[in-house]
Amino acid sequence: MQSLRRLYLYAVTFVSLEVVLWGSIGLGRAFAAGGRAGEGSTNQLAQALAFILVGIPVFLLHWSLAQRAARREPGERSALLRAIFLYGVLLATLLPVVNNSLALLDRLLAIAFGMDPAMAALGGVQTFSDNLFAILLNALAAAYFYSVLRADWKAGPVGDDFAVLRRLFRYLAMVYFLIMAVIGAQRVLEYLLRLPAPGLEHYPALLSGGLALILVGTPLWGLTWWVILRSWNDPSERQSTLRWVALIGVTLLSAFVGLVSLILGLQVVLMLLLGMPSSEFLERISIPLSIGLPLALVWFYYRRVLQAEMLITTQLPAQEAERGVALRRLYAYLLALFVLAAAFMGLQVLLASLLELVVEGAGASITGLREQFGGGLAALLVGLPLWVWAWRPLVREAAVEGEAGERARRSLVRRGYLYLVLFASVLGVMFTAGPLIYQLLRLMLGQPAEDVLLQSLQLLVTLLLFCLLLAYHYWVLRADSRLTEGLLLRRRAQYPVLVLAPSEEGFAETLVAALEQEAPGLPVAVHPIEQGAPDETFSAARAVILPADLLTTPGEALRLWLRAFDGKRIVLTGPGGDWLWVPAPRGGLPASARRAARLARRLAEGESVAD
Repeated sequence: MQSLRRLYLYAVTFVSLEVVLWGSIGLGRAFAAGGRAGEGSTNQLAQALAFILVGIPVFLLHWSLAQRAARREPGERSALLRAIFLYGVLLATLLPVVNNSLALLDRLLAIAFGMDPAMAALGGVQTFSDNLFAILLNALAAAYFYSVLRADWKAGPVGDDFAVLRRLFRYLAMVYFLIMAVIGAQRVLEYLLRLPAPGLEHYPALLSGGLALILVGTPLWGLTWWVILRSWNDPSERQSTLRWVALIGVTLLSAFVGLVSLILGLQVVLMLLLGMPSSEFLERISIPLSIGLPLALVWFYYRRVLQAEMLITTQLPAQEAERGVALRRLYAYLLALFVLAAAFMGLQVLLASLLELVVEGAGASITGLREQFGGGLAALLVGLPLWVWAWRPLVREAAVEGEAGERARRSLVRRGYLYLVLFASVLGVMFTAGPLIYQLLRLMLGQPAEDVLLQSLQLLVTLLLFCLLLAYHYWVLRADSRLTEGLLLRRRAQYPVLVLAPSEEGFAETLVAALEQEAPGLPVAVHPIEQGAPDETFSAARAVILPADLLTTPGEALRLWLRAFDGKRIVLTGPGGDWLWVPAPRGGLPASARRAARLARRLAEGESVAD
C-alpha cells in the first residue's frame, strides 16, 4: 500500500508540474504576442490560463504531501520512486533548456550568416520569445528540484537507489551531449566538404545548425565527463556495472558506425575508379566522411580510456582482475563479430555481383553492378583484415595450455560468440537451401523463373559461404573441447579418490561405476571398512567418499584417521535412522537454520522427512 501511495503521489506531481510549466510557457508566449491580438492569441491565452489554474493546486497538494512524508519518515526520503521522480524531473526540465538554447543559438547564427532564421534546422518555426520563456521557466523548475535533491543527499539516503539513479543520470547526459557534439561536427564537415560542389544554397542550415550543436554540446559533454571522471575516485563508482556498460557501449558503437562509414566511403572511391562520374564524387563521399572522422576521434579517445581502466582492473585482487579480463574479452569478441559480419556480407555481395556480370553479360545494369561490386569489395577489404587482426589474439589466448587457456576456452563470452555464429550459420543454410530447392523444383516441374540460372547460382554461392562459416566455427568449438578434455583428464589423473565401503552389498560397485561414468580417468581405490582404518598405501588420496552411517558410529581408528586426513570428505547421506542431515545451502547459517526449523516442524506435525 505504501508503494502504491508513493507511486500515485509522485506520478500526479510530475504530470501536474509539466502541465504548469507548459501553461506558464504558453502564457509567456501569449503576452509576448500581445500586440498581435486575435482569435489565435486569445485561444492561446485561455488555454495557458486553464492549464495553470488546474495544474497549480494539484501540484501543490500532492507535492506538499510527498514532502511531508519525506520529512517524517527517513525511509520515504530514500525511496527508489522518490529518486526516480527527482532525477526524472531534472531530465524533463534540463532537456528543454538545452534544446531551446540550441534553437536560439541556431537562429542567431543563421542571422549572422545572412540567412532567414526560419530556415534554421533547429527551431526554425519558433521565435526568440518562445525559446527564452521555455529556457527561463524550465531552468527555474530544475534549480528548485536540484536544491531538493541536494537536501536529500545531505540527509544521507539509505541504500543505493539514489546513487544508482545519479549514476544513470550522469551517463545518459554524457551520451546525449556527446551525440550532440558528434552530429554538430558531422554537419560542419559535410558543409565544408560540399563547398566546391554546385548547389550549396540548398545546404545553408548545415553550418549554423552544426555550429550550434558543437557550441552547446561540446562544453556540456566536457562538463559531464569531467564530473564522471571525478566520481571514479569513489570505489563504489569504479566497481559499478553501468560504468563498464557505458565505456564499452560508447567505444563499440563509435567503432561500428565509424567502420560502416569507412566501408561506404571506400565504396564511393571504388565506384569512382570503376567509372562513376566525378561530379557525383563529392556529394556521395561527404556524408560517410563527415560521419567517420568525428566518430574516429570518439573511438580513439574512449578506447584509450577503456584500455587504461582495464589495465588498472587487471592489477587489482584476483576477483577484480578476472573481471577486467572478462571485459576485455567481451569487447574483443563483439568487435570480431561485427567485422566478421561485414566481411561475410561483403564477400557475398561481391560474388553475387560477379555472377550477375558473368550470366547477364551486356544485359546487366552497369550502374547497379558498379554500386553492388564497389560495396561488396569495400566491405570485404575493410572487414576481412580487421577480423583477422581481432580474431588471431583470441585464437592464441584459447590455445595456451594451463589455467589461462582453460579460462579463455570456457569463458561465457567465447562460447556465446561461437554458438551465436553457429546459430546464424545454421539459419543461413536453412534459409538459402530452401529457396534454392524451390528454384530447382520449379525447373524440374517445367515452370522455371525467368532468371533461374542467376538466382540458383547466387543462392548456391551463399549456401557454400554459410557452410564454410559453419564448418570453421564448429571446428574451433571442437578444438576447444578437445583441449579442455585433455586438460581435465590430466587433472583427474592427479586426483586419487578413496571409497570407504561398508559391508552393504553393492555400495562400492555402484559408486565406482558412477565415478567411471561421470569422471573417466579418475583413480579410484576401494577400502572395505571391516578391515579397519586405511593404512599408508592410501595416503595419496585427495578425497574420501564414505556413507553417513560411518560418521555417526565410527570406530576409534577410523575417527582418528578421518581427523588426520587432509583431503576433502564426501559424505553420502540417506533417509532413515535417527540422524537427519541438513545440507549447507547458500546463505550460511541463517539459511541452514531455516531448513532445520522446517525439518523440526515437519517432524512435530507427523510428516514424512524421507526426501
